[in-house]
Amino acid sequence: MSNERRHELESNELASALGKVNQSIDPYSKPIAVAVAVAFVGMLGWGFYSGTQSDRRSDATLQLIDASISNDSETLATVAAQYSETPAAAWSRLYQGSSKMGVGINALFTSRDEAEELLGEARGAFSEALKMSKDSVIQSRAYFGLARIAESLGNVDEAIENYEAAITVGESSAMVEEAKQRIETLSQPKTQEFLVWFGEQDFSPADPALPPSLPGAGTLPDLPDLDFSDVEETDTAEKSETTGKEMTSEEAAQKADGEEEPVGSEPVGSEPAAPAMELNEPAKEPEPAKEPEPAKESEPAKESDGDKAPEKSSEPEKPSEPEKAAPSKEEPKEAVKEVTEKAGDAKPAESPAESPKTETPAAETPGTETPTADAEPSGS
Repeated sequence: MSNERRHELESNELASALGKVNQSIDPYSKPIAVAVAVAFVGMLGWGFYSGTQSDRRSDATLQLIDASISNDSETLATVAAQYSETPAAAWSRLYQGSSKMGVGINALFTSRDEAEELLGEARGAFSEALKMSKDSVIQSRAYFGLARIAESLGNVDEAIENYEAAITVGESSAMVEEAKQRIETLSQPKTQEFLVWFGEQDFSPADPALPPSLPGAGTLPDLPDLDFSDVEETDTAEKSETTGKEMTSEEAAQKADGEEEPVGSEPVGSEPAAPAMELNEPAKEPEPAKEPEPAKESEPAKESDGDKAPEKSSEPEKPSEPEKAAPSKEEPKEAVKEVTEKAGDAKPAESPAESPKTETPAAETPGTETPTADAEPSGS
């Protein structure tokens, strides 16, 4: 048999087989076409869903990184709520628990109530992280965080239990070693006593509106030895001597300032000080009384016309008014004493006794003019 013949026979057999198949599936052609179309659409939908989930995971991871850098617990909680089906949700709860735990432990030294509230929120975040993921890293870190919270609140048994759970997960040798050291430390009696004491303390600051509390009798120190009688006596004696010397020196200075300078001690040409005007005022008081005018006191009776002429010719000129007489030396001294008592330390000016004397007419009372022998009346 030649090759051409053999090829023809094979092609005929293939055609007959295909014809048989077509005949067998012809009644089911429509269902088969529908199934193929559904499969194709399903493949397209899976591709779209996969792409969407990938985008959500990317967005969740990006927001997780931003929130973890800023340590914003609110943003971390939002990421965990919006992308709960992604691995980033469990990590967000883990970071949220760590942030709340750090703030709560620091708040133990300022406000006990606030610290307990924050640590309670951190405990809830760690518990949700354990439920969301079975990853060994998340599991070990969440158990370690729960152990630290229990240790901060003084719950030693709960802390040891969570440390042992972290060891059981076996994330890494470093984490296991750290958990073992904490268990060993918490097993010591001194550590347990300290944690119990620390859990009972309240470091909240006192209300500034309230007065400060007084310390107890047991906290007050002993009284110091106050037996310094010898030292005090010597000190008081020295102080009295020094004060006496100071007083004597001050009194001497005051006396020296208050002493009056003798009258006339200043030069004549010097200008008078301010008190000099006060000294001049009392000098005006002892003015001599005005002497009666001679014409009024001893005016002779009216006489004849013959007597009037010699009377006019012999009548002396009216004397000028006498100037003010200078006060005596005794009067300025009394005035100086009064002024010095009022003025204190003020120095008296030059006494008016030393001022240049003015010539005054004799304080003689002019007598009545007696007519001369020539002017006597003829009838005498």
